[in-house]
Amino acid sequence: MTSQPTSADNFRGIIALLVSQALFVTSDSCVKVAGTALPATQIMALRGLIAVGLSVTVLALTVDRSRWRLALQPLVGVRALLEASSAALFIVSLPHLTLASITVLMQVTPLTITMLSALVFREHVGWRRWTAIIVGFLGVTLVAQPGSGSFSWFSLSTIAVAFLVSVRDLLTRRLDPAIPTAAVTVTTTSSVCLLGFAGMPLQEWHAVSVFPMILLAGSACLVTTANALVIRAFRGVDLSVVSPFRYFGVVWGLVLSYAIWTDVPNILALIGMVLIVCSGLYTMHRETQRFRRSA
Repeated sequence: MTSQPTSADNFRGIIALLVSQALFVTSDSCVKVAGTALPATQIMALRGLIAVGLSVTVLALTVDRSRWRLALQPLVGVRALLEASSAALFIVSLPHLTLASITVLMQVTPLTITMLSALVFREHVGWRRWTAIIVGFLGVTLVAQPGSGSFSWFSLSTIAVAFLVSVRDLLTRRLDPAIPTAAVTVTTTSSVCLLGFAGMPLQEWHAVSVFPMILLAGSACLVTTANALVIRAFRGVDLSVVSPFRYFGVVWGLVLSYAIWTDVPNILALIGMVLIVCSGLYTMHRETQRFRRSA
Protein backbone atom coordinates (compact mmCIF):
# COMPACT_ATOMS: atom_id res chain seq x y z
CA MET A 1 0.00 0.00 0.00
CA THR A 2 1.37 3.39 -1.04
CA SER A 3 1.76 5.90 1.80
CA GLN A 4 0.42 9.42 1.53
CA PRO A 5 2.95 12.10 0.56
CA THR A 6 4.32 14.06 3.50
CA SER A 7 5.03 17.78 3.69
CA ALA A 8 8.72 16.99 3.22
CA ASP A 9 7.91 15.01 0.03
CA ASN A 10 5.88 17.90 -1.36
CA PHE A 11 8.57 20.44 -0.44
CA ARG A 12 11.17 18.33 -2.22
CA GLY A 13 8.93 18.13 -5.27
CA ILE A 14 8.30 21.88 -5.28
CA ILE A 15 12.03 22.70 -5.08
CA ALA A 16 12.82 20.22 -7.87
CA LEU A 17 10.09 21.67 -10.08
CA LEU A 18 11.14 25.28 -9.44
CA VAL A 19 14.74 24.51 -10.34
CA SER A 20 13.72 22.53 -13.42
CA GLN A 21 11.63 25.39 -14.80
CA ALA A 22 14.49 27.84 -14.22
CA LEU A 23 16.86 25.49 -16.06
CA PHE A 24 14.48 25.03 -19.00
CA VAL A 25 14.07 28.79 -19.49
CA THR A 26 17.81 29.40 -19.04
CA SER A 27 18.47 26.74 -21.69
CA ASP A 28 16.06 28.53 -24.02
CA SER A 29 18.00 31.74 -23.40
CA CYS A 30 21.22 30.03 -24.47
CA VAL A 31 19.58 28.77 -27.67
CA LYS A 32 18.06 32.20 -28.36
CA VAL A 33 21.49 33.86 -28.14
CA ALA A 34 23.11 31.12 -30.24
CA GLY A 35 20.32 31.54 -32.80
CA THR A 36 21.70 34.93 -33.78
CA ALA A 37 24.81 33.22 -35.15
CA LEU A 38 23.66 29.72 -36.18
CA PRO A 39 20.66 28.37 -38.15
CA ALA A 40 18.05 26.25 -36.39
CA THR A 41 19.07 22.94 -38.01
CA GLN A 42 22.69 23.40 -36.98
CA ILE A 43 21.64 24.18 -33.41
CA MET A 44 19.47 21.04 -33.33
CA ALA A 45 22.30 18.89 -34.68
CA LEU A 46 25.13 20.19 -32.50
CA ARG A 47 23.15 20.45 -29.28
CA GLY A 48 21.60 17.09 -30.14
CA LEU A 49 24.98 15.39 -30.33
CA ILE A 50 25.80 16.52 -26.80
CA ALA A 51 22.33 15.59 -25.50
CA VAL A 52 22.55 12.14 -27.11
CA GLY A 53 25.91 11.56 -25.47
CA LEU A 54 24.55 12.53 -22.06
CA SER A 55 21.36 10.49 -22.39
CA VAL A 56 23.18 7.38 -23.67
CA THR A 57 25.57 7.63 -20.72
CA VAL A 58 22.64 7.77 -18.29
CA LEU A 59 20.99 4.82 -20.05
CA ALA A 60 24.16 2.73 -19.93
CA LEU A 61 24.70 3.44 -16.23
CA THR A 62 21.13 2.95 -15.02
CA VAL A 63 19.32 0.43 -17.26
CA ASP A 64 20.14 -3.21 -18.00
CA ARG A 65 20.93 -3.72 -21.70
CA SER A 66 18.29 -6.42 -22.04
CA ARG A 67 15.60 -3.73 -21.56
CA TRP A 68 16.90 -1.31 -24.18
CA ARG A 69 15.01 -3.05 -26.99
CA LEU A 70 11.70 -2.12 -25.33
CA ALA A 71 12.19 1.37 -26.77
CA LEU A 72 11.78 -0.05 -30.31
CA GLN A 73 7.99 -0.09 -29.95
CA PRO A 74 6.20 1.98 -32.67
CA LEU A 75 4.56 4.37 -30.21
CA VAL A 76 7.99 5.40 -28.93
CA GLY A 77 9.00 6.23 -32.50
CA VAL A 78 5.88 8.35 -33.04
CA ARG A 79 6.59 10.19 -29.81
CA ALA A 80 10.18 10.85 -30.90
CA LEU A 81 8.96 12.24 -34.25
CA LEU A 82 6.58 14.61 -32.45
CA GLU A 83 9.43 15.72 -30.17
CA ALA A 84 11.72 16.42 -33.12
CA SER A 85 9.01 18.36 -34.98
CA SER A 86 8.15 20.49 -31.95
CA ALA A 87 11.84 21.16 -31.26
CA ALA A 88 12.36 22.33 -34.85
CA LEU A 89 9.43 24.75 -34.72
CA PHE A 90 10.46 26.00 -31.29
CA ILE A 91 14.09 26.68 -32.23
CA VAL A 92 13.02 28.39 -35.47
CA SER A 93 10.64 30.67 -33.53
CA LEU A 94 12.89 31.43 -30.57
CA PRO A 95 15.13 34.13 -32.15
CA HIS A 96 12.07 36.04 -33.40
CA LEU A 97 10.05 36.32 -30.17
CA THR A 98 10.81 37.69 -26.74
CA LEU A 99 11.77 35.02 -24.23
CA ALA A 100 8.85 36.01 -21.99
CA SER A 101 6.32 35.67 -24.82
CA ILE A 102 7.48 32.29 -26.04
CA THR A 103 7.69 30.97 -22.47
CA VAL A 104 4.14 32.00 -21.62
CA LEU A 105 2.71 30.80 -24.95
CA MET A 106 4.10 27.36 -24.17
CA GLN A 107 2.07 27.38 -20.95
CA VAL A 108 -1.14 26.70 -22.90
CA THR A 109 -0.03 23.04 -23.02
CA PRO A 110 -2.25 21.97 -20.04
CA LEU A 111 -5.22 23.60 -21.81
CA THR A 112 -4.54 21.91 -25.13
CA ILE A 113 -4.08 18.54 -23.39
CA THR A 114 -7.53 18.91 -21.81
CA MET A 115 -9.04 20.01 -25.14
CA LEU A 116 -7.48 17.14 -27.09
CA SER A 117 -8.54 14.65 -24.39
CA ALA A 118 -12.12 15.76 -24.96
CA LEU A 119 -12.06 15.97 -28.76
CA VAL A 120 -9.88 12.96 -29.57
CA PHE A 121 -10.22 10.56 -26.65
CA ARG A 122 -13.82 11.53 -25.77
CA GLU A 123 -13.01 12.21 -22.13
CA HIS A 124 -15.69 14.20 -20.32
CA VAL A 125 -14.79 17.88 -19.94
CA GLY A 126 -17.32 20.05 -18.11
CA TRP A 127 -18.30 23.63 -18.91
CA ARG A 128 -15.92 25.03 -16.28
CA ARG A 129 -12.84 23.58 -17.95
CA TRP A 130 -14.10 24.57 -21.41
CA THR A 131 -14.50 28.10 -20.08
CA ALA A 132 -10.93 27.99 -18.76
CA ILE A 133 -9.71 26.85 -22.19
CA ILE A 134 -11.52 29.74 -23.91
CA VAL A 135 -10.11 32.24 -21.39
CA GLY A 136 -6.63 30.79 -21.88
CA PHE A 137 -6.76 31.22 -25.65
CA LEU A 138 -8.10 34.73 -25.19
CA GLY A 139 -4.88 35.29 -23.24
CA VAL A 140 -2.92 33.84 -26.16
CA THR A 141 -4.56 36.40 -28.46
CA LEU A 142 -3.55 39.23 -26.13
CA VAL A 143 0.06 38.00 -25.97
CA ALA A 144 0.35 37.44 -29.74
CA GLN A 145 -1.69 40.58 -30.63
CA PRO A 146 -2.56 39.73 -34.26
CA GLY A 147 -3.07 42.77 -36.44
CA SER A 148 -0.67 44.90 -34.41
CA GLY A 149 2.83 45.99 -35.31
CA SER A 150 4.23 43.64 -32.67
CA PHE A 151 2.55 40.54 -34.14
CA SER A 152 4.81 37.81 -35.46
CA TRP A 153 3.76 34.69 -37.33
CA PHE A 154 6.26 32.88 -35.15
CA SER A 155 3.71 33.23 -32.33
CA LEU A 156 1.49 30.83 -34.29
CA SER A 157 4.46 28.46 -34.64
CA THR A 158 4.84 28.48 -30.86
CA ILE A 159 1.17 27.64 -30.40
CA ALA A 160 1.66 24.79 -32.88
CA VAL A 161 4.55 23.61 -30.68
CA ALA A 162 2.22 23.59 -27.66
CA PHE A 163 -0.23 21.39 -29.58
CA LEU A 164 2.52 18.98 -30.65
CA VAL A 165 3.80 18.79 -27.07
CA SER A 166 0.26 18.06 -25.88
CA VAL A 167 -0.10 15.17 -28.35
CA ARG A 168 3.34 13.94 -27.29
CA ASP A 169 2.33 13.99 -23.62
CA LEU A 170 -0.94 12.17 -24.33
CA LEU A 171 1.02 9.47 -26.17
CA THR A 172 3.49 9.29 -23.29
CA ARG A 173 0.66 8.32 -20.95
CA ARG A 174 -0.04 5.35 -23.22
CA LEU A 175 3.51 4.04 -23.41
CA ASP A 176 4.22 0.63 -21.96
CA PRO A 177 5.26 1.25 -18.31
CA ALA A 178 8.01 -1.35 -18.77
CA ILE A 179 9.89 0.91 -21.19
CA PRO A 180 12.74 2.61 -19.27
CA THR A 181 12.47 6.39 -19.11
CA ALA A 182 16.15 6.69 -20.00
CA ALA A 183 15.57 4.69 -23.18
CA VAL A 184 12.71 6.98 -24.22
CA THR A 185 14.99 9.96 -23.57
CA VAL A 186 17.63 8.52 -25.91
CA THR A 187 15.07 8.13 -28.71
CA THR A 188 13.93 11.71 -28.12
CA THR A 189 17.38 13.31 -28.21
CA SER A 190 18.41 11.15 -31.18
CA SER A 191 15.36 12.16 -33.23
CA VAL A 192 16.00 15.87 -32.66
CA CYS A 193 19.67 15.47 -33.56
CA LEU A 194 18.92 13.45 -36.74
CA LEU A 195 16.29 15.95 -37.89
CA GLY A 196 18.88 18.70 -37.49
CA PHE A 197 21.34 16.88 -39.74
CA ALA A 198 18.54 16.05 -42.20
CA GLY A 199 17.79 19.75 -42.50
CA MET A 200 21.38 20.66 -43.39
CA PRO A 201 20.63 21.08 -47.14
CA LEU A 202 17.84 23.56 -46.33
CA GLN A 203 20.00 26.06 -44.44
CA GLU A 204 23.53 27.31 -44.81
CA TRP A 205 25.59 26.13 -41.85
CA HIS A 206 28.31 28.37 -40.44
CA ALA A 207 31.69 27.83 -38.84
CA VAL A 208 31.12 27.51 -35.10
CA SER A 209 33.09 29.80 -32.81
CA VAL A 210 33.79 28.98 -29.18
CA PHE A 211 31.03 31.08 -27.61
CA PRO A 212 28.04 29.58 -29.50
CA MET A 213 29.41 26.09 -28.86
CA ILE A 214 29.63 26.83 -25.13
CA LEU A 215 26.03 28.05 -25.23
CA LEU A 216 24.81 24.87 -26.96
CA ALA A 217 26.78 22.62 -24.61
CA GLY A 218 25.36 24.53 -21.65
CA SER A 219 21.85 24.24 -23.08
CA ALA A 220 22.19 20.48 -23.55
CA CYS A 221 23.39 20.02 -19.96
CA LEU A 222 20.64 22.28 -18.59
CA VAL A 223 17.88 20.46 -20.48
CA THR A 224 19.17 17.03 -19.45
CA THR A 225 19.31 18.08 -15.80
CA ALA A 226 15.91 19.76 -15.98
CA ASN A 227 14.25 16.64 -17.39
CA ALA A 228 15.71 14.56 -14.56
CA LEU A 229 14.42 17.08 -12.02
CA VAL A 230 10.92 17.03 -13.52
CA ILE A 231 10.78 13.25 -13.10
CA ARG A 232 12.02 13.67 -9.54
CA ALA A 233 9.51 16.44 -8.85
CA PHE A 234 6.43 14.36 -9.61
CA ARG A 235 7.34 11.12 -7.88
CA GLY A 236 5.77 10.42 -4.50
CA VAL A 237 4.15 13.85 -4.13
CA ASP A 238 0.68 15.38 -4.08
CA LEU A 239 0.31 16.58 -7.68
CA SER A 240 -2.27 19.21 -6.75
CA VAL A 241 0.32 20.83 -4.44
CA VAL A 242 3.36 20.56 -6.71
CA SER A 243 1.99 21.06 -10.24
CA PRO A 244 1.09 24.79 -10.01
CA PHE A 245 4.76 25.65 -9.45
CA ARG A 246 5.47 24.83 -13.12
CA TYR A 247 4.35 28.39 -13.82
CA PHE A 248 7.48 29.70 -12.15
CA GLY A 249 8.92 29.39 -15.64
CA VAL A 250 6.82 32.39 -16.68
CA VAL A 251 8.29 34.54 -13.91
CA TRP A 252 11.84 33.44 -14.72
CA GLY A 253 11.20 34.07 -18.41
CA LEU A 254 10.14 37.65 -17.64
CA VAL A 255 13.25 38.17 -15.49
CA LEU A 256 15.72 36.83 -18.08
CA SER A 257 13.92 38.57 -20.94
CA TYR A 258 14.44 41.90 -19.23
CA ALA A 259 17.92 41.15 -17.85
CA ILE A 260 19.39 40.01 -21.20
CA TRP A 261 17.35 41.82 -23.85
CA THR A 262 15.59 44.58 -21.78
CA ASP A 263 12.25 43.34 -23.16
CA VAL A 264 9.18 44.58 -21.28
CA PRO A 265 5.72 43.25 -22.32
CA ASN A 266 3.04 45.86 -22.97
CA ILE A 267 -0.09 45.99 -20.81
CA LEU A 268 -2.17 43.79 -23.13
CA ALA A 269 0.53 41.12 -23.20
CA LEU A 270 0.77 41.19 -19.40
CA ILE A 271 -3.01 40.75 -19.10
CA GLY A 272 -2.80 37.86 -21.56
CA MET A 273 -0.04 36.23 -19.52
CA VAL A 274 -2.16 36.46 -16.37
CA LEU A 275 -5.16 34.91 -18.18
CA ILE A 276 -3.07 32.00 -19.51
CA VAL A 277 -1.55 31.25 -16.10
CA CYS A 278 -4.86 31.56 -14.22
CA SER A 279 -6.75 29.38 -16.70
CA GLY A 280 -3.99 26.77 -16.55
CA LEU A 281 -4.03 26.74 -12.76
CA TYR A 282 -7.81 26.41 -12.71
CA THR A 283 -7.70 23.56 -15.23
CA MET A 284 -5.17 21.75 -13.01
CA HIS A 285 -7.46 22.32 -10.02
CA ARG A 286 -10.47 20.84 -11.81
CA GLU A 287 -8.40 17.88 -13.08
CA THR A 288 -7.31 17.16 -9.51
CA GLN A 289 -10.89 17.30 -8.24
CA ARG A 290 -12.05 14.97 -11.02
CA PHE A 291 -9.26 12.50 -10.25
CA ARG A 292 -10.10 12.47 -6.54
CA ARG A 293 -13.80 11.88 -7.23
CA SER A 294 -13.03 8.97 -9.57
CA ALA A 295 -10.56 7.55 -7.03
